[in-house]
Amino acid sequence: MSSPTSLKMSHPMYIHETLRKRYFIFYLLHIWISLIPSVFLELGFGWLWLRMPLVVSILLIPLDLLVMYYILVLSAVGIMKIHLFLLKLFHAPREGIFPRRLTNRDFKYYYLRNYARLFPSYVISSTPFPWFRRQLYYLAFGVKIGKYGINWDVWITPEFVDIEKNVIIGHSSAILSCLLEEDKLIIKTIYIDENAIIGAKSTLLPGTHVKTGTIIGAGSFTLPFQILESDSIYFGNPAEYIKKRDDIDFSLDNL
Repeated sequence: MSSPTSLKMSHPMYIHETLRKRYFIFYLLHIWISLIPSVFLELGFGWLWLRMPLVVSILLIPLDLLVMYYILVLSAVGIMKIHLFLLKLFHAPREGIFPRRLTNRDFKYYYLRNYARLFPSYVISSTPFPWFRRQLYYLAFGVKIGKYGINWDVWITPEFVDIEKNVIIGHSSAILSCLLEEDKLIIKTIYIDENAIIGAKSTLLPGTHVKTGTIIGAGSFTLPFQILESDSIYFGNPAEYIKKRDDIDFSLDNL
């Protein structure tokens, strides 16, 4: 099993090779147009620097590079938003099980949306402030994630994921609402209700519903469309019910 795309704290997004070649010119245009605001602003800074003492100009170089970078990020995200808006006008994203063929519009447009996200994903992942990187991703890609959650280096597909508040997702976990399975593309919303805990290196597959207060043990994965009942503990490959959460004593004496 493999996922056709994911939203990780780096920049890989798998794109169908045929679409990659066919629409490569649009990808280049995305990069080209994204660079224009930074270039024009840099020309303005250059004019200003000529009128500054040399030492001041040199000291301002790091700040200049940082400003240019974030303007590039904002430009890339803005173009992506327009691109995605147009793609969704032609064919709106929807859930279902679709044939893995380019003649199928759901399959084709899913990959085109991935392509639109590719360059912004790359530039956001390069930010020098890791704690800000996550917020940029979630804001830019519209990931529905509640407040007070904890997660780090987690793969989250940018579509069809609904995470409520106070959810803890362990390191290197994957929340995959879209999945390639043999000759099928499966797309189904993942719901993670509040106060849930997802152990490190766990994988949630399309259609999973983790109800309120449920714990998934580290290294587990769910089956597609699996429902995990509230205030329970699940563990295994695939994840199976172990016991109710109240049956575990988390006191210091048992640690």
